[in-house]
Amino acid sequence: MFLIEISNVSKKFSNSTTEIDAVKNVSLKINKGEIFGIIGLSGAGKSTLIRCLNRLEEPTEGHILIDGVDLINLDKKDLRKERKEIGMIFQHFNLLSQKNVYDNIALPLQLEKMDKAKIDNRVNELLEYVDLKDKKHSYPSELSGGQKQRVAIARAIANNPKILLSDEGTSALDPKTTKSILNLLKKIRDELNITIVMITHQMEVVKEVCDRVAIMENGQVIEENTVENLFKEPKTKIAKTFINSLQGNIEDEIIHPNDFQGKLIRLSFLGNSAKKPIVSKVIRNFNIDINILSGNINKLQSTNVGHLVLELIGEDEEINKVFLFLKNEDVHVEVI
Repeated sequence: MFLIEISNVSKKFSNSTTEIDAVKNVSLKINKGEIFGIIGLSGAGKSTLIRCLNRLEEPTEGHILIDGVDLINLDKKDLRKERKEIGMIFQHFNLLSQKNVYDNIALPLQLEKMDKAKIDNRVNELLEYVDLKDKKHSYPSELSGGQKQRVAIARAIANNPKILLSDEGTSALDPKTTKSILNLLKKIRDELNITIVMITHQMEVVKEVCDRVAIMENGQVIEENTVENLFKEPKTKIAKTFINSLQGNIEDEIIHPNDFQGKLIRLSFLGNSAKKPIVSKVIRNFNIDINILSGNINKLQSTNVGHLVLELIGEDEEINKVFLFLKNEDVHVEVI
C-alpha cells in the first residue's frame, strides 16, 4: 500500500471577480520511505498542492489518504492527531525569532505537554543529530541560513513523523549549504525511514536526492517518472528545459537541425550502457560518418545518465540500421 495517495485533488481560489484553478485534478501515489520530488516553475501550483497534503490549504475537490486515512473526512480533532505524523519545512525557515534554538525545537513537544525531562532528552538528541549542539542557546538572528534550516528540520521531526514535507526548503541557500541540507534529508530518510515530499524549482535538487519526480505546469502534473528514466527519456518540453538548466548541459536551442546536412539524433545512456564504446562500434559496423555535436553525463543517486547529440551522414537505409543497432544496445534514440 502507498503511504500517500493523492486522488483527483483540485484547489480553486476565488474572489468577487475572478477564479483561479491553482491545482487541477492531480493524482499521485508516493511509496513509504521514498523521496518524491515535485518540480515546476513559479505559479505551477506545486506549493499549493503540498499545503493541501496536510490541509493547510483545503482542497476544493479530491481525496488525500495518508497511510489509508482520508484527511478530507476528518474533523478538527482527528486532523490535529494526523498532522502529528506530518512535519514540514519552508523556504524562509519560519522560526520564532524571540525563542532560542532549544526552545524552537522544543515547541511541538511542549504543545503535546510532554514531560520536561523527556523534552530535554529529545531536544538534545535532535541537536546532535542535526549537528547544532554548540548553537543550543543561540537565537535565529545569530544563525546562518543553513543552520536555521537545520533547526527547522529538527523541529519538524521532533514528534517522529511518518512524512516530512519540504516546500522549497533549499531555495534560499547557497549551493554548498544546499548540498549539506540535502545530505541531512537523505540521512533522515535512510536512518529514520521518513517519507519526504520535496517541492522545488531546482532540477539539481531532484537529481541529488529524489527517487521519483512529478513535473507540474499550470496546476497539472504533466509528467511523472523515476529520476533515472526522466533524465534518460524526458517526454515534455519543460522536462527537457529543466534538465538542460543543469550546469554542463547544452541547451537544445543552440543546435538547429537546419544548420546541418545529416540527420541529428540525441542518444540517452543509462547505467552500464553509458560505459560502452557505442560511437566507435557504429563507425566500424556501418557505412556512415558521425559528427559529435555535444555530450554530457549526469550523476544520479544510483546510476549515471549520459547524453550525446550526433549528426549522422549517410544513406537513409544505413541510418535506419544504426537506429536498430542502438535500440538493441539499450540506447534511447530521439531524432531532433
